[in-house]
Amino acid sequence: QLDDLYLIALVHRRDLTSLRDLTAEHLPLLRNILQEGQEAVTKHFSVPASQLRIYLHYQPSYYHLHVHFTALSYDAPGCSVERAHLLADVIDNLAMDSRYYQKRALTFPLRADELLFKKFQEAGRA
Repeated sequence: QLDDLYLIALVHRRDLTSLRDLTAEHLPLLRNILQEGQEAVTKHFSVPASQLRIYLHYQPSYYHLHVHFTALSYDAPGCSVERAHLLADVIDNLAMDSRYYQKRALTFPLRADELLFKKFQEAGRA
């Protein structure tokens, strides 16, 4: 059913693990994912690009670069503003500054039971 459409595009390159790895060098790849992904969703599911939320997570749930395509009507896990970074915004940010995601402080939520949160506690940073 299209109300909870949730698709993922996986990048073939294994050296790209998260948003932090991206630079302007990757703009052709990202633009291709955006364009081809929108076209594929429209062709196969008849959902127009204007009805899609296309984003990357930071921190990702697994470290192999992937892009989420969800229906706007679906409140997908992790689609909220503090975790999801819209692909169109990522493209714009990298076009302005090639190393944007190496320089930028990125806020993200952590649950109390997550290992990363425990590491922050051990380091006295939470």
